[in-house]
Amino acid sequence: MPWGEIHAVTREADSGTRASFDDLIGITAESESLTVVNETDEVLDAVMNDPKAIGYLSRQAVDDTVKILNVDGKSVDDKTYPLTRSLYIVYKGELNDLEQEFLTYCTGKGQDIVSESYETVGSASTFLSLKPKGSIKIGGSSSTAPLIQELADAYEKFNPNADITVTTTDSTDGINGALEGTYDLGMSSRVPKSYEKQLLTFTAIARDRIAVIVQKDNPLTEISAEQLKAVYTGSAVNWQDLNSMN
Repeated sequence: MPWGEIHAVTREADSGTRASFDDLIGITAESESLTVVNETDEVLDAVMNDPKAIGYLSRQAVDDTVKILNVDGKSVDDKTYPLTRSLYIVYKGELNDLEQEFLTYCTGKGQDIVSESYETVGSASTFLSLKPKGSIKIGGSSSTAPLIQELADAYEKFNPNADITVTTTDSTDGINGALEGTYDLGMSSRVPKSYEKQLLTFTAIARDRIAVIVQKDNPLTEISAEQLKAVYTGSAVNWQDLNSMN
C-alpha cells in the first residue's frame, strides 16, 4: 500500500462516467477535496504524473502509461467485473428514415464493431441499406463518441448518401441536446433519470467498463468498491486508511 495523502481524481459534474461511477459505487455526495478534470486525457495525465493519485475512466481510454486495478477481486476484462455500464444513443420523438437506419445498423450489423472493444448488447445481423439521403448531428458523451464515430464511418460505406457528424462533449450535453434539438441523436454513458426516460428514448448500443487507475509505480494492484467509496466520499484521506478496510 502506498503512503501519504490520497489524490483522488474525478470528472466534471456533467460527465456520464462520473455519474455511472458514483451510482455503481453508491456515492451520493463526493468529497470536496477531489481533483476535478474535464477530459479523459486529463484523468490519464493527472494519474500518470502523481504517485499518490487514483482515478477512473472508460476502459477503452486507458493506455500503458498507467496501471489498472482489480476491483473486488475482478479484472477489468472479467465478465463479472462490477463497474460496468451501458452506452446509449438518445433521441426525442420519431426518427426519420436515415436516423432509424443508422440506429438499426448500430444495434445490428454494427455489433461486429462493438464486439472488438466492448460488450455487445445484441447479435450482429445482415444489413442492407436503402441509402436514405441526409445528415445526422450527433453529440454528447466522450466515452461513447469514439465508438459512435467508428460506427458512423462504417455505416457511411454502406450509405454514401449519409453525412454524419459526431461532436464530443459530455452525457448531460448529449441528453439536453437531444431534448432541445441541438443534436438529432445524443450520446450518453449514464443511466437515464426517471424524468429523462419520460421525455426521451434511450437505446443501448454497447456495454463498457469503468477502469480504476493508479500510477504504474504504485504498488497497489487491488481495491474494493467499499474502499473506492471511502476514497471518493472523503472518509479515507490517506492510503494507510485503506489498510483497516481489507
